[in-house]
Amino acid sequence: MPRGYAGKFLEIDLTNEKIKETRFSDEILKQYIGGRALACKILWDRLGAKWEMIGPLGPENLLLALTGPMTGFYPGPRICISGKSPQSNGIVGSTVGGEFAIELKCAGYDGVIVTGRAQHPVYIFIMDEKVEIRDARHLWGKDGKQSIRLINKEIIAELESERPRKRMWREPGIIYIGPAGENMSRIAAVEQKWTHGAGYGGYGAVMGSKNLKAIVAKGTGPLPDPKDYEKVKELLKKVVEYRLMQDSMRRWGTGSGGYAVGAEMSSEPVRNWQEEWHDKKEFGVDAFERRVWLKRYWGDYGCPTTCLKVAAVLRGPLKGAITDNPDYELQAYLGTNLGIFKPEENVYIASISDDLGFCGIQLGNVMGFAAELYERGILTKEDLGFELKWGDARTFGRLAQMIARREGIGDILAEGTYRAALKIGEMKGLDVTKYAVQVKGIAVGAHGIRSGLDYPSPIAYACNVQGGDHTSVAEFPPPDFMGFMDSAVICAFNSIRPREIIWEFFNAVTGWNMSMEDWNKTIGPRMLAIQRAALLIGGPDLGWDPRVDDDNPPRFYETLPSGPKAGQAGDRKEVQKKKREWFSYLG
Repeated sequence: MPRGYAGKFLEIDLTNEKIKETRFSDEILKQYIGGRALACKILWDRLGAKWEMIGPLGPENLLLALTGPMTGFYPGPRICISGKSPQSNGIVGSTVGGEFAIELKCAGYDGVIVTGRAQHPVYIFIMDEKVEIRDARHLWGKDGKQSIRLINKEIIAELESERPRKRMWREPGIIYIGPAGENMSRIAAVEQKWTHGAGYGGYGAVMGSKNLKAIVAKGTGPLPDPKDYEKVKELLKKVVEYRLMQDSMRRWGTGSGGYAVGAEMSSEPVRNWQEEWHDKKEFGVDAFERRVWLKRYWGDYGCPTTCLKVAAVLRGPLKGAITDNPDYELQAYLGTNLGIFKPEENVYIASISDDLGFCGIQLGNVMGFAAELYERGILTKEDLGFELKWGDARTFGRLAQMIARREGIGDILAEGTYRAALKIGEMKGLDVTKYAVQVKGIAVGAHGIRSGLDYPSPIAYACNVQGGDHTSVAEFPPPDFMGFMDSAVICAFNSIRPREIIWEFFNAVTGWNMSMEDWNKTIGPRMLAIQRAALLIGGPDLGWDPRVDDDNPPRFYETLPSGPKAGQAGDRKEVQKKKREWFSYLG
């Protein structure tokens, strides 16, 4: 067994209430590493022959929660969540930060594979060799903060009773779903802590379909030994020193982008991407610092960057809303994309999204889509039950609640932007997909391509095997470095230059002699090939035609109406040219 791995995985059949351990050979681990790439291997081996018949929300789908060999050693532990995606019908590797992965590894496991469907709501409890499927009916219907509070109280009381010790037990690692996941909204996230979400892919809905409220892990053992302990310590010191010098990221996180990406790069969604430029200084990060920040430098286990902040609304009609300070994506999608430019209102919507268990990007995208349809008279007050106007935070909060509970129009919007567009188009006798800013069923990240000033290339989303995912875009030459980070499984915000240091770290942990070229030429393309095949097979409700669907949203070919890049738009000829180059490179 290569170093860095615990050496075994848990497989839990909820239908038959059976639990067993599974192992993968050294060769498979070397070919797929862990996390996202290993998820592709597992899913393809088990479901590939009948992929088009597997319903993502049926009991045959798998829910995977996988670590990687660097998880726990490299700063910024994450867990990779995967399965057949309810959004794209392909495979998405969606990662989320927090301590769950550390606890799982210290309990002796590299990952969890969940199959079947429980008869009633349950949660899985893992503590070293003790693994149980427990009743969760008392947790069902609870929001994020309530769920964590109840689980922590329950587990810590049990530990203090059964295994008393002089100092307090630390809370367990928990991944869980909120009401949106319970009601199988395709835009539901798998959450960690009370503000983190593995959002892309819609895997909160997969947990809901399995009646699985949470997976709870508590490990009392050490992390598995790395190959070269002294080298790992030496490199860890380099990484930490480098990250401590990244003052902007440590001070603000990506939250500095709420003003800058719009005003300086003309690349931020404004009112469902009808514009990408704004000059609202009151939405700058300094306003968040003054008006809503309660705590700075809040981070996950061993993280030197600590890009998180705690934010709360302390006064006024929205008083009491609390979440982490919205990062750039949520400032954009739960702010500017909804016509909201006040920090307090942005924190309010973000807190609702977190409590309900949504992917904030997907939620903001589908609510912006609905608001534009209302603006255009396609959706009416009768359809919605109320007026839906840009900038009305309370009304968007109400709409989010409806989507989570699949009430009224919320039942349609819970299907995600693309499926909602098809259903609303059928209702109204109109093609409204041109207002749906998504790729292959997944909302694009909050970075446009029209200005040419932001990082996404013209084919970043169009050729992405993870649809609109902004964290792992199609780059040239492929594959993308983020695919490795998703497989390792570690946080990209703790990356270091030169990138070769990360590979030194990887080899010091595993004992392998692997290079970036090995990833770029062999392992990465192998992962992308499986994801591409699964995406094109699709089914059972949607499939994708590469001649049509390997493209940007129609809106990205409309000219920007405002700002210094007004009149500029995506270039279809350039997109087609780069697509051919990208696919040719991958064979």
